[in-house]
Amino acid sequence: MIDFEWYRSFIHVYQQRSVSAAARIRFLTQPAVSQHIAALEAELETSLFIRAPRQMIPTDAGTALYTQVVGLIDRLEELSLEMKYEAGEQPRPVLKFGGPTEFVTHGIVPKLPLDVAQFTAVFDLTVLLLQRLLANELDFIIATKRIDEPGVQYVPIADERFHLIAPIGYDAPEADLKEWMDRQRWISYGLELPIIRRYYQTQFGERPGIRPEMILPNVDAILKAIEAGHGISVLPDYLVEAAVSARRVQRIAPERFATNQLYVAYRTDSRHNPVLQQVIKALG
Repeated sequence: MIDFEWYRSFIHVYQQRSVSAAARIRFLTQPAVSQHIAALEAELETSLFIRAPRQMIPTDAGTALYTQVVGLIDRLEELSLEMKYEAGEQPRPVLKFGGPTEFVTHGIVPKLPLDVAQFTAVFDLTVLLLQRLLANELDFIIATKRIDEPGVQYVPIADERFHLIAPIGYDAPEADLKEWMDRQRWISYGLELPIIRRYYQTQFGERPGIRPEMILPNVDAILKAIEAGHGISVLPDYLVEAAVSARRVQRIAPERFATNQLYVAYRTDSRHNPVLQQVIKALG
């Protein structure tokens, strides 16, 4: 008789092309996952994978089996979680998530569905938050970029739009925008000019050759510095709308901007969690 767990391990090995990655997702040992695959192959009397040095390559039989069972397995897991949730065994679970301070503050917190879950947040860079996600310390993260990692799913939720922002009273350039920008006093998030660099590359196809007057690793602080007349910077629309409307700052060349896509990232093994899916839907 075929064990349901064998199929679950088969699905993950097929998707990840790796026994070790499947074992990590399933919180099993590699020998346990290998045993599941071997047992399934013995029961079906066919080889499902070619064992290559660095990956598991599906055979024709493996591909055919995956096509037939993946939808059924997914639906069974979804149904199990839905029934458990509806039975009241998990009333308003606590979800732990992380993301960049400013976007979480302005773009995520107002959308969090408190009728579905309780939330605990941490703030950090995407690359560091991803490691905590993989370590099962977080349930999902708000990622500023996609980093390919086995066992992680990405769902796009927003597009940031970045504009060149200056104090009120700065004369906008009449001709050469880049030449004007190169002469200004700059306020940057970091020495590597992360947001400014994206704007230069989008608009001019080159890296900036400027040296910032101030380094402030917080975009709210950068906005305050611009309002005080200390210089210019590149900031996201969601942060500056109120200040622009109140004429505390101004957009320079508003028709020119850079964009960046943001994602919810979560572990593949959480994809059937109905609470998490409701949260992702609310944030999208």
